[in-house]
Amino acid sequence: MKVILTSLNSKYVHSNLAIRYLKEYCSEYYEGIELTIKEYTINDNLMDVSMELLIENPDVIVFSCYIWNIEQTLKICSTLKEINGSLRIILGGPEVSYDSEDIMKKNSFIDFIIQGEGEVTLAETLKVLKNNGRNLNIEGLVYRDKKDVIVNPPRELIQDLNIIPFPYRNEIPDKIVYYEASRGCPFNCAYCLSSTIKGVRYFDINRVKKDLKHFVDNKVRLVKFVDRTFNSNKKFATEILEFLIKNKDETKFHFEIAADILDDEMLKLLSTAPEDLFQFEVGVQTTNPEVLKNINRIMNFEKIKENISKIKEFGNIHCHLDLIAGLPGESFDSFKKSFDMCMEIKPDVLQLGFLKVLKGCKIYYDKELYGIKNINFPPYQVLCTEAISLDEMDKLLKFEEVFESYYNSGIFKITMDYMLSFTESKFDILFEFYEYLYCNGYFKRKFDLRDRFKFLFDFAKEKYDNEILKDLMLHDFLINTKKSSVPIFLKRQESPDLKEIVGCQKENVKDHLKQENTKKIAYFNVNYKVKKSTNGYDVVKDEAVMALNLENGDYTYI
Repeated sequence: MKVILTSLNSKYVHSNLAIRYLKEYCSEYYEGIELTIKEYTINDNLMDVSMELLIENPDVIVFSCYIWNIEQTLKICSTLKEINGSLRIILGGPEVSYDSEDIMKKNSFIDFIIQGEGEVTLAETLKVLKNNGRNLNIEGLVYRDKKDVIVNPPRELIQDLNIIPFPYRNEIPDKIVYYEASRGCPFNCAYCLSSTIKGVRYFDINRVKKDLKHFVDNKVRLVKFVDRTFNSNKKFATEILEFLIKNKDETKFHFEIAADILDDEMLKLLSTAPEDLFQFEVGVQTTNPEVLKNINRIMNFEKIKENISKIKEFGNIHCHLDLIAGLPGESFDSFKKSFDMCMEIKPDVLQLGFLKVLKGCKIYYDKELYGIKNINFPPYQVLCTEAISLDEMDKLLKFEEVFESYYNSGIFKITMDYMLSFTESKFDILFEFYEYLYCNGYFKRKFDLRDRFKFLFDFAKEKYDNEILKDLMLHDFLINTKKSSVPIFLKRQESPDLKEIVGCQKENVKDHLKQENTKKIAYFNVNYKVKKSTNGYDVVKDEAVMALNLENGDYTYI
Protein backbone atom coordinates (compact mmCIF):
# COMPACT_ATOMS: atom_id res chain seq x y z
CA MET A 1 0.00 0.00 0.00
CA LYS A 2 1.37 3.37 -1.05
CA VAL A 3 0.78 6.33 1.29
CA ILE A 4 1.71 9.99 0.76
CA LEU A 5 2.00 12.29 3.78
CA THR A 6 1.73 15.91 2.74
CA SER A 7 1.04 19.48 3.80
CA LEU A 8 1.04 23.03 2.47
CA ASN A 9 3.51 25.09 4.49
CA SER A 10 3.02 28.84 4.83
CA LYS A 11 6.51 29.57 3.43
CA TYR A 12 9.12 27.67 1.45
CA VAL A 13 11.65 27.91 4.30
CA HIS A 14 9.27 26.10 6.67
CA SER A 15 9.02 22.34 7.09
CA ASN A 16 6.29 20.19 8.62
CA LEU A 17 7.16 18.30 11.79
CA ALA A 18 3.85 16.42 12.09
CA ILE A 19 4.08 14.43 8.86
CA ARG A 20 7.62 13.38 9.75
CA TYR A 21 6.44 12.04 13.11
CA LEU A 22 3.67 10.13 11.34
CA LYS A 23 6.04 8.64 8.78
CA GLU A 24 8.61 7.49 11.30
CA TYR A 25 6.05 6.06 13.74
CA CYS A 26 4.14 4.13 11.07
CA SER A 27 7.40 2.85 9.55
CA GLU A 28 8.66 1.72 12.96
CA TYR A 29 5.65 -0.35 13.97
CA TYR A 30 4.02 -1.54 10.72
CA GLU A 31 5.67 -3.21 7.73
CA GLY A 32 4.45 -3.37 4.17
CA ILE A 33 3.39 0.27 3.94
CA GLU A 34 5.32 2.55 1.58
CA LEU A 35 5.33 6.04 3.10
CA THR A 36 6.47 9.14 1.21
CA ILE A 37 6.62 12.78 2.30
CA LYS A 38 5.64 15.56 -0.10
CA GLU A 39 5.77 19.19 0.99
CA TYR A 40 4.35 22.23 -0.78
CA THR A 41 3.48 25.82 0.11
CA ILE A 42 0.23 27.76 0.08
CA ASN A 43 1.66 29.79 -2.81
CA ASP A 44 2.03 26.78 -5.11
CA ASN A 45 -0.40 26.28 -7.99
CA LEU A 46 -3.11 23.97 -6.63
CA MET A 47 -3.61 22.19 -9.96
CA ASP A 48 0.13 21.49 -10.17
CA VAL A 49 0.09 20.08 -6.63
CA SER A 50 -2.94 17.91 -7.41
CA MET A 51 -1.37 16.55 -10.61
CA GLU A 52 1.93 15.76 -8.91
CA LEU A 53 0.15 13.83 -6.16
CA LEU A 54 -2.03 11.90 -8.64
CA ILE A 55 0.93 10.95 -10.84
CA GLU A 56 2.44 9.18 -7.81
CA ASN A 57 -0.63 6.88 -7.91
CA PRO A 58 -1.01 6.51 -4.11
CA ASP A 59 -3.64 4.42 -2.34
CA VAL A 60 -3.89 6.88 0.56
CA ILE A 61 -3.01 10.56 0.96
CA VAL A 62 -2.75 12.12 4.44
CA PHE A 63 -2.97 15.91 4.79
CA SER A 64 -1.73 17.91 7.80
CA CYS A 65 -4.21 20.79 8.23
CA TYR A 66 -3.80 24.23 9.82
CA ILE A 67 -5.56 27.59 9.59
CA TRP A 68 -3.13 28.77 6.90
CA ASN A 69 -3.71 25.82 4.54
CA ILE A 70 -7.15 24.30 5.13
CA GLU A 71 -8.93 26.12 2.30
CA GLN A 72 -6.31 25.16 -0.29
CA THR A 73 -6.14 21.63 1.13
CA LEU A 74 -9.88 21.07 0.66
CA LYS A 75 -9.68 22.28 -2.94
CA ILE A 76 -6.84 19.85 -3.64
CA CYS A 77 -8.73 16.98 -1.99
CA SER A 78 -11.82 17.70 -4.10
CA THR A 79 -9.72 17.59 -7.27
CA LEU A 80 -7.99 14.36 -6.25
CA LYS A 81 -11.28 12.59 -5.55
CA GLU A 82 -12.79 13.82 -8.81
CA ILE A 83 -9.99 12.12 -10.76
CA ASN A 84 -9.51 9.04 -8.56
CA GLY A 85 -12.64 8.02 -6.69
CA SER A 86 -10.93 5.04 -5.03
CA LEU A 87 -8.22 7.19 -3.42
CA ARG A 88 -8.51 7.30 0.38
CA ILE A 89 -8.13 10.82 1.77
CA ILE A 90 -7.25 11.35 5.44
CA LEU A 91 -7.09 14.74 7.17
CA GLY A 92 -5.49 15.50 10.52
CA GLY A 93 -4.19 18.46 12.48
CA PRO A 94 -5.58 21.22 14.70
CA GLU A 95 -7.81 22.77 12.02
CA VAL A 96 -9.92 19.61 11.64
CA SER A 97 -9.81 18.15 15.15
CA TYR A 98 -12.58 20.19 16.80
CA ASP A 99 -15.47 20.08 14.29
CA SER A 100 -14.57 16.90 12.43
CA GLU A 101 -18.12 15.66 11.95
CA ASP A 102 -19.25 18.95 10.40
CA ILE A 103 -16.24 19.02 8.05
CA MET A 104 -16.96 15.45 6.91
CA LYS A 105 -20.62 16.26 6.24
CA LYS A 106 -19.76 19.36 4.20
CA ASN A 107 -16.98 17.66 2.20
CA SER A 108 -18.00 14.27 0.84
CA PHE A 109 -14.55 13.69 -0.68
CA ILE A 110 -12.94 13.25 2.76
CA ASP A 111 -12.84 9.62 3.92
CA PHE A 112 -11.28 9.96 7.38
CA ILE A 113 -10.31 12.59 9.93
CA ILE A 114 -7.86 11.93 12.74
CA GLN A 115 -8.52 13.93 15.88
CA GLY A 116 -5.75 15.00 18.26
CA GLU A 117 -2.36 13.29 18.38
CA GLY A 118 -2.14 11.28 15.20
CA GLU A 119 0.72 8.81 15.42
CA VAL A 120 -1.07 5.80 16.91
CA THR A 121 -4.45 6.50 15.30
CA LEU A 122 -3.00 6.80 11.79
CA ALA A 123 -0.88 3.68 12.19
CA GLU A 124 -3.89 1.62 13.29
CA THR A 125 -6.03 3.05 10.48
CA LEU A 126 -3.44 2.27 7.81
CA LYS A 127 -3.11 -1.27 9.13
CA VAL A 128 -6.86 -1.82 8.70
CA LEU A 129 -6.84 -0.30 5.20
CA LYS A 130 -3.82 -2.37 4.14
CA ASN A 131 -5.58 -5.58 5.17
CA ASN A 132 -8.87 -4.48 3.57
CA GLY A 133 -10.44 -4.68 7.00
CA ARG A 134 -13.73 -3.13 8.03
CA ASN A 135 -13.21 -2.76 11.77
CA LEU A 136 -12.67 1.00 12.06
CA ASN A 137 -13.49 1.15 15.75
CA ILE A 138 -10.25 3.08 16.30
CA GLU A 139 -9.96 5.71 19.01
CA GLY A 140 -9.51 9.22 17.63
CA LEU A 141 -10.85 8.32 14.16
CA VAL A 142 -13.80 9.89 12.35
CA TYR A 143 -14.99 7.94 9.30
CA ARG A 144 -17.91 7.25 6.96
CA ASP A 145 -20.28 4.31 7.21
CA LYS A 146 -22.35 4.57 4.05
CA LYS A 147 -24.18 7.90 4.48
CA ASP A 148 -23.39 8.30 8.17
CA VAL A 149 -20.38 9.98 9.77
CA ILE A 150 -19.09 8.01 12.74
CA VAL A 151 -17.13 9.82 15.46
CA ASN A 152 -15.19 7.35 17.59
CA PRO A 153 -14.24 8.12 21.21
CA PRO A 154 -11.13 10.30 21.55
CA ARG A 155 -7.73 8.71 22.00
CA GLU A 156 -5.85 9.27 25.23
CA LEU A 157 -2.63 11.24 24.96
CA ILE A 158 0.60 9.35 24.43
CA GLN A 159 2.16 9.31 27.89
CA ASP A 160 5.51 7.81 26.91
CA LEU A 161 6.64 10.09 24.09
CA ASN A 162 9.77 8.01 23.63
CA ILE A 163 7.78 5.41 21.65
CA ILE A 164 7.75 8.01 18.84
CA PRO A 165 10.94 7.74 16.76
CA PHE A 166 13.17 10.72 16.01
CA PRO A 167 11.44 12.41 13.04
CA TYR A 168 14.67 13.31 11.23
CA ARG A 169 16.55 10.02 11.43
CA ASN A 170 16.41 9.45 7.66
CA GLU A 171 16.51 12.99 6.26
CA ILE A 172 16.88 16.58 7.39
CA PRO A 173 15.20 19.23 5.22
CA ASP A 174 17.39 22.09 4.02
CA LYS A 175 15.00 24.55 5.66
CA ILE A 176 14.05 25.64 9.16
CA VAL A 177 13.87 22.45 11.22
CA TYR A 178 11.14 22.19 13.86
CA TYR A 179 11.66 20.09 16.96
CA GLU A 180 9.97 19.45 20.29
CA ALA A 181 11.37 18.20 23.58
CA SER A 182 7.93 18.25 25.21
CA ARG A 183 4.24 18.39 24.42
CA GLY A 184 1.64 20.48 26.22
CA CYS A 185 1.73 23.72 28.19
CA PRO A 186 1.45 24.42 31.94
CA PHE A 187 -0.62 27.55 31.28
CA ASN A 188 -4.26 27.92 30.28
CA CYS A 189 -4.51 30.97 27.98
CA ALA A 190 -8.03 31.37 26.60
CA TYR A 191 -6.92 32.02 23.00
CA CYS A 192 -4.47 29.12 22.64
CA LEU A 193 -5.17 25.57 21.45
CA SER A 194 -2.57 24.25 23.89
CA SER A 195 -5.00 25.16 26.69
CA THR A 196 -7.33 22.38 25.51
CA ILE A 197 -4.77 19.74 26.54
CA LYS A 198 -3.84 19.53 30.20
CA GLY A 199 -0.35 18.85 31.48
CA VAL A 200 3.13 18.68 29.98
CA ARG A 201 4.84 15.50 28.78
CA TYR A 202 8.57 15.24 28.12
CA PHE A 203 10.82 13.18 25.91
CA ASP A 204 13.67 11.48 27.76
CA ILE A 205 16.51 13.96 28.25
CA ASN A 206 19.11 11.56 26.84
CA ARG A 207 16.97 11.06 23.74
CA VAL A 208 16.72 14.85 23.35
CA LYS A 209 20.49 15.29 23.63
CA LYS A 210 21.07 12.60 21.02
CA ASP A 211 18.59 14.28 18.67
CA LEU A 212 20.15 17.71 19.11
CA LYS A 213 23.66 16.35 18.56
CA HIS A 214 22.39 14.94 15.26
CA PHE A 215 21.36 18.45 14.20
CA VAL A 216 24.67 19.95 15.28
CA ASP A 217 26.72 17.24 13.56
CA ASN A 218 24.75 17.77 10.33
CA LYS A 219 25.20 21.55 10.55
CA VAL A 220 21.51 22.40 10.44
CA ARG A 221 21.20 26.20 10.18
CA LEU A 222 18.24 26.82 12.50
CA VAL A 223 16.29 24.53 14.83
CA LYS A 224 13.05 25.97 16.18
CA PHE A 225 11.73 24.33 19.33
CA VAL A 226 7.92 24.22 19.19
CA ASP A 227 7.61 23.56 22.94
CA ARG A 228 4.95 26.00 24.12
CA THR A 229 6.95 27.12 27.18
CA PHE A 230 10.45 25.71 26.89
CA ASN A 231 11.64 26.70 30.38
CA SER A 232 8.54 25.64 32.33
CA ASN A 233 10.63 22.77 33.73
CA LYS A 234 13.81 24.51 34.87
CA LYS A 235 15.91 21.37 35.39
CA PHE A 236 14.98 19.95 31.99
CA ALA A 237 15.57 23.25 30.16
CA THR A 238 18.86 23.90 31.96
CA GLU A 239 20.25 20.51 30.98
CA ILE A 240 19.39 21.14 27.32
CA LEU A 241 20.91 24.64 27.29
CA GLU A 242 24.09 23.41 29.00
CA PHE A 243 24.37 20.62 26.43
CA LEU A 244 23.96 23.01 23.50
CA ILE A 245 26.50 25.47 24.90
CA LYS A 246 29.00 22.65 25.38
CA ASN A 247 28.42 21.29 21.84
CA LYS A 248 28.17 24.62 20.04
CA ASP A 249 28.98 24.57 16.33
CA GLU A 250 27.09 26.27 13.47
CA THR A 251 23.48 25.49 14.42
CA LYS A 252 21.24 28.15 16.00
CA PHE A 253 18.35 27.27 18.32
CA HIS A 254 15.10 29.19 18.77
CA PHE A 255 12.97 28.81 21.93
CA GLU A 256 9.64 30.18 23.16
CA ILE A 257 10.22 31.02 26.83
CA ALA A 258 8.45 32.54 29.81
CA ALA A 259 10.99 35.24 30.63
CA ASP A 260 9.38 36.15 33.95
CA ILE A 261 10.30 32.78 35.50
CA LEU A 262 14.00 32.98 34.65
CA ASP A 263 16.03 33.04 37.86
CA ASP A 264 19.58 34.20 38.61
CA GLU A 265 21.02 30.72 38.08
CA MET A 266 19.48 30.46 34.60
CA LEU A 267 20.56 34.00 33.71
CA LYS A 268 24.12 33.20 34.76
CA LEU A 269 24.09 30.19 32.45
CA LEU A 270 22.69 32.26 29.56
CA SER A 271 25.45 34.82 30.01
CA THR A 272 27.96 32.10 29.06
CA ALA A 273 26.23 31.18 25.78
CA PRO A 274 28.23 31.86 22.60
CA GLU A 275 26.92 34.77 20.54
CA ASP A 276 23.98 33.91 18.24
CA LEU A 277 23.64 30.34 19.51
CA PHE A 278 20.19 31.05 20.99
CA GLN A 279 17.14 33.07 19.96
CA PHE A 280 14.36 33.70 22.49
CA GLU A 281 10.73 34.48 21.75
CA VAL A 282 8.72 35.87 24.67
CA GLY A 283 4.93 36.03 24.53
CA VAL A 284 3.92 39.22 26.32
CA GLN A 285 0.58 39.55 24.44
CA THR A 286 -0.58 42.44 26.67
CA THR A 287 0.58 44.35 29.75
CA ASN A 288 -2.97 45.26 30.80
CA PRO A 289 -3.85 43.39 34.06
CA GLU A 290 -7.58 43.30 33.26
CA VAL A 291 -6.99 41.90 29.79
CA LEU A 292 -4.61 39.29 31.23
CA LYS A 293 -7.39 38.25 33.58
CA ASN A 294 -9.85 38.01 30.67
CA ILE A 295 -7.58 35.56 28.83
CA ASN A 296 -6.57 33.50 31.90
CA ARG A 297 -2.94 34.49 31.44
CA ILE A 298 -0.46 34.76 34.29
CA MET A 299 2.44 37.08 33.48
CA ASN A 300 4.71 39.47 35.39
CA PHE A 301 5.79 42.10 32.87
CA GLU A 302 8.16 43.91 35.23
CA LYS A 303 10.05 40.65 35.68
CA ILE A 304 10.08 40.10 31.91
CA LYS A 305 11.47 43.60 31.44
CA GLU A 306 14.14 43.05 34.09
CA ASN A 307 15.26 39.67 32.74
CA ILE A 308 15.22 40.52 29.03
CA SER A 309 17.12 43.74 29.77
CA LYS A 310 19.80 41.65 31.49
CA ILE A 311 19.95 39.24 28.55
CA LYS A 312 20.34 42.13 26.14
CA GLU A 313 23.24 43.42 28.24
CA PHE A 314 24.94 40.05 27.70
CA GLY A 315 24.83 40.88 23.97
CA ASN A 316 24.74 37.23 22.92
CA ILE A 317 21.04 36.31 22.49
CA HIS A 318 18.54 37.60 19.93
CA CYS A 319 15.25 38.48 21.72
CA HIS A 320 11.75 38.63 20.19
CA LEU A 321 8.66 39.86 22.06
CA ASP A 322 5.07 39.15 20.97
CA LEU A 323 1.92 41.26 21.34
CA ILE A 324 -1.65 40.43 20.29
CA ALA A 325 -4.14 43.10 19.18
CA GLY A 326 -7.86 42.47 19.60
CA LEU A 327 -7.74 40.65 22.93
CA PRO A 328 -10.95 40.89 25.00
CA GLY A 329 -11.02 44.23 26.82
CA GLU A 330 -7.93 45.60 25.02
CA SER A 331 -8.65 49.08 23.63
CA PHE A 332 -6.53 50.98 21.10
CA ASP A 333 -4.97 53.05 23.90
CA SER A 334 -4.35 49.93 25.98
CA PHE A 335 -2.57 48.26 23.05
CA LYS A 336 -0.51 51.43 22.54
CA LYS A 337 0.56 51.29 26.19
CA SER A 338 1.55 47.62 25.88
CA PHE A 339 3.53 48.47 22.75
CA ASP A 340 5.41 51.31 24.44
CA MET A 341 6.20 49.20 27.50
CA CYS A 342 7.65 46.48 25.28
CA MET A 343 9.66 48.97 23.24
CA GLU A 344 11.32 50.24 26.41
CA ILE A 345 13.21 46.94 26.39
CA LYS A 346 14.44 47.56 22.81
CA PRO A 347 13.67 44.04 21.57
CA ASP A 348 15.38 42.87 18.38
CA VAL A 349 11.90 42.10 17.08
CA LEU A 350 8.45 42.99 18.42
CA GLN A 351 5.93 40.81 16.61
CA LEU A 352 2.45 42.32 16.40
CA GLY A 353 -0.14 39.59 16.00
CA PHE A 354 -3.92 39.77 15.75
CA LEU A 355 -6.24 37.59 17.78
CA LYS A 356 -7.43 34.43 16.01
CA VAL A 357 -10.66 32.97 17.42
CA LEU A 358 -9.77 29.30 17.14
CA LYS A 359 -12.34 26.53 17.43
CA GLY A 360 -11.91 24.62 20.67
CA CYS A 361 -10.44 27.53 22.65
CA LYS A 362 -12.23 29.17 25.57
CA ILE A 363 -12.28 32.51 23.77
CA TYR A 364 -14.36 30.91 21.00
CA TYR A 365 -17.15 30.36 23.51
CA ASP A 366 -16.68 33.81 25.12
CA LYS A 367 -17.14 35.82 21.90
CA GLU A 368 -20.50 37.32 22.84
CA LEU A 369 -19.29 38.21 26.33
CA TYR A 370 -16.64 40.54 24.90
CA GLY A 371 -18.45 41.60 21.72
CA ILE A 372 -15.88 39.86 19.54
CA LYS A 373 -16.55 39.88 15.79
CA ASN A 374 -14.23 37.86 13.58
CA ILE A 375 -14.08 36.55 10.04
CA ASN A 376 -15.80 33.15 9.96
CA PHE A 377 -13.21 31.43 7.80
CA PRO A 378 -9.48 30.82 8.34
CA PRO A 379 -7.56 32.49 9.91
CA TYR A 380 -10.62 33.57 12.01
CA GLN A 381 -9.02 36.94 12.72
CA VAL A 382 -10.76 39.47 14.96
CA LEU A 383 -12.36 42.41 13.16
CA CYS A 384 -13.50 44.36 16.22
CA THR A 385 -14.56 43.94 19.85
CA GLU A 386 -16.53 45.99 22.35
CA ALA A 387 -13.19 47.62 23.28
CA ILE A 388 -11.70 48.34 19.84
CA SER A 389 -13.46 49.46 16.67
CA LEU A 390 -13.19 48.13 13.13
CA ASP A 391 -11.49 51.37 12.05
CA GLU A 392 -8.93 51.11 14.86
CA MET A 393 -8.16 47.48 13.99
CA ASP A 394 -7.72 48.43 10.33
CA LYS A 395 -5.22 51.12 11.33
CA LEU A 396 -3.31 48.66 13.51
CA LEU A 397 -3.14 46.18 10.62
CA LYS A 398 -1.53 48.80 8.39
CA PHE A 399 0.65 50.02 11.26
CA GLU A 400 1.90 46.45 11.72
CA GLU A 401 2.87 46.29 8.04
CA VAL A 402 4.92 49.48 8.41
CA PHE A 403 6.47 48.37 11.70
CA GLU A 404 7.43 45.00 10.22
CA SER A 405 9.10 46.67 7.25
CA TYR A 406 10.91 49.45 9.09
CA TYR A 407 11.68 48.05 12.55
CA ASN A 408 11.46 44.27 12.62
CA SER A 409 13.25 43.85 9.30
CA GLY A 410 16.43 45.24 10.88
CA ILE A 411 17.21 47.08 7.65
CA PHE A 412 16.75 50.51 9.25
CA LYS A 413 18.12 49.48 12.64
CA ILE A 414 20.62 52.33 13.15
CA THR A 415 18.25 55.04 11.91
CA MET A 416 15.35 53.68 13.96
CA ASP A 417 17.47 53.56 17.11
CA TYR A 418 18.33 57.23 16.61
CA MET A 419 14.79 58.38 15.77
CA LEU A 420 13.13 56.51 18.63
CA SER A 421 15.61 57.85 21.19
CA PHE A 422 13.94 61.29 21.07
CA THR A 423 10.43 60.27 22.09
CA GLU A 424 8.95 58.67 25.19
CA SER A 425 6.12 57.06 23.22
CA LYS A 426 7.66 55.00 20.42
CA PHE A 427 4.14 54.20 19.25
CA ASP A 428 3.30 57.88 18.66
CA ILE A 429 6.20 58.63 16.31
CA LEU A 430 5.84 55.32 14.46
CA PHE A 431 2.08 55.80 14.12
CA GLU A 432 2.73 59.30 12.77
CA PHE A 433 5.08 57.72 10.21
CA TYR A 434 2.35 55.21 9.27
CA GLU A 435 -0.09 58.11 8.71
CA TYR A 436 2.52 59.89 6.56
CA LEU A 437 2.96 56.77 4.44
CA TYR A 438 -0.80 56.30 4.14
CA CYS A 439 -1.22 59.86 2.87
CA ASN A 440 1.61 59.38 0.36
CA GLY A 441 0.32 56.24 -1.33
CA TYR A 442 2.53 53.66 0.41
CA PHE A 443 -0.23 51.04 0.59
CA LYS A 444 -1.37 51.38 -3.03
CA ARG A 445 1.56 49.51 -4.62
CA LYS A 446 4.83 47.78 -3.87
CA PHE A 447 7.95 49.90 -3.40
CA ASP A 448 11.59 48.82 -3.65
CA LEU A 449 14.16 49.31 -0.91
CA ARG A 450 15.43 52.64 -2.24
CA ASP A 451 11.88 53.98 -2.24
CA ARG A 452 11.43 52.84 1.35
CA PHE A 453 14.60 54.67 2.37
CA LYS A 454 13.34 57.79 0.58
CA PHE A 455 9.98 57.63 2.38
CA LEU A 456 11.73 57.48 5.75
CA PHE A 457 14.18 60.24 4.85
CA ASP A 458 11.43 62.60 3.64
CA PHE A 459 9.41 61.98 6.81
CA ALA A 460 12.37 62.41 9.17
CA LYS A 461 14.35 65.24 7.56
CA GLU A 462 12.17 67.97 9.11
CA LYS A 463 12.27 66.39 12.57
CA TYR A 464 15.91 65.41 13.11
CA ASP A 465 19.41 66.71 12.46
CA ASN A 466 19.77 66.30 8.70
CA GLU A 467 23.53 65.70 8.78
CA ILE A 468 23.26 62.90 11.34
CA LEU A 469 20.19 61.42 9.66
CA LYS A 470 21.94 61.15 6.29
CA ASP A 471 24.97 59.40 7.76
CA LEU A 472 22.91 56.92 9.77
CA MET A 473 20.69 56.07 6.81
CA LEU A 474 23.80 55.73 4.67
CA HIS A 475 25.17 53.18 7.15
CA ASP A 476 21.89 51.24 7.11
CA PHE A 477 21.71 51.30 3.32
CA LEU A 478 25.29 50.15 2.76
CA ILE A 479 25.30 47.44 5.43
CA ASN A 480 22.07 45.89 4.15
CA THR A 481 22.39 46.30 0.39
CA LYS A 482 26.17 45.75 0.23
CA LYS A 483 26.19 47.95 -2.86
CA SER A 484 28.46 50.85 -3.71
CA SER A 485 25.71 52.66 -5.62
CA VAL A 486 24.12 55.08 -3.14
CA PRO A 487 20.76 56.92 -3.57
CA ILE A 488 21.34 60.53 -4.53
CA PHE A 489 19.62 61.89 -1.42
CA LEU A 490 22.17 60.06 0.78
CA LYS A 491 25.29 60.88 -1.23
CA ARG A 492 28.05 62.97 0.31
CA GLN A 493 30.60 64.94 -1.66
CA GLU A 494 33.76 62.91 -2.00
CA SER A 495 36.70 64.54 -0.22
CA PRO A 496 39.69 65.48 -2.42
CA ASP A 497 42.08 63.35 -0.38
CA LEU A 498 39.87 60.20 -0.34
CA LYS A 499 42.03 58.25 -2.78
CA GLU A 500 45.19 59.20 -0.91
CA ILE A 501 43.73 58.10 2.44
CA VAL A 502 42.51 54.83 0.95
CA GLY A 503 45.84 54.17 -0.73
CA CYS A 504 47.73 54.46 2.55
CA GLN A 505 45.34 52.19 4.47
CA LYS A 506 44.34 49.65 1.82
CA GLU A 507 46.33 46.74 3.26
CA ASN A 508 45.16 47.40 6.82
CA VAL A 509 41.55 47.53 5.62
CA LYS A 510 41.92 44.23 3.74
CA ASP A 511 43.22 42.56 6.90
CA HIS A 512 40.56 44.07 9.14
CA LEU A 513 37.66 43.15 6.83
CA LYS A 514 39.21 39.78 5.91
CA GLN A 515 38.76 40.60 2.23
CA GLU A 516 41.65 40.02 -0.19
CA ASN A 517 39.81 41.24 -3.28
CA THR A 518 40.12 45.04 -3.27
CA LYS A 519 37.24 45.27 -5.77
CA LYS A 520 34.99 43.90 -3.03
CA ILE A 521 35.70 46.90 -0.77
CA ALA A 522 34.01 50.28 -1.25
CA TYR A 523 34.89 53.58 0.47
CA PHE A 524 32.62 56.44 1.55
CA ASN A 525 33.11 59.76 3.32
CA VAL A 526 31.11 60.05 6.54
CA ASN A 527 30.85 62.70 9.24
CA TYR A 528 29.73 60.32 11.99
CA LYS A 529 31.01 56.99 13.23
CA VAL A 530 28.51 54.38 14.39
CA LYS A 531 29.36 51.69 16.92
CA LYS A 532 27.01 49.03 18.28
CA SER A 533 26.54 49.07 22.06
CA THR A 534 24.53 46.95 24.51
CA ASN A 535 21.82 49.60 24.49
CA GLY A 536 21.65 50.32 20.77
CA TYR A 537 24.21 52.38 18.86
CA ASP A 538 26.72 55.05 19.84
CA VAL A 539 26.97 57.86 17.27
CA VAL A 540 30.10 60.01 17.43
CA LYS A 541 30.86 63.05 15.25
CA ASP A 542 34.16 62.26 13.58
CA GLU A 543 34.94 62.83 9.91
CA ALA A 544 36.27 59.58 8.51
CA VAL A 545 36.25 57.18 5.59
CA MET A 546 33.97 54.16 5.92
CA ALA A 547 35.34 50.98 4.31
CA LEU A 548 32.61 48.46 3.43
CA ASN A 549 33.03 44.77 2.61
CA LEU A 550 30.59 44.33 -0.29
CA GLU A 551 30.33 40.58 0.36
CA ASN A 552 29.05 40.56 3.93
CA GLY A 553 28.33 44.16 4.98
CA ASP A 554 31.14 44.37 7.54
CA TYR A 555 32.74 47.79 7.83
CA THR A 556 35.51 49.75 9.49
CA TYR A 557 36.77 53.34 9.50
CA ILE A 558 40.05 54.91 8.39
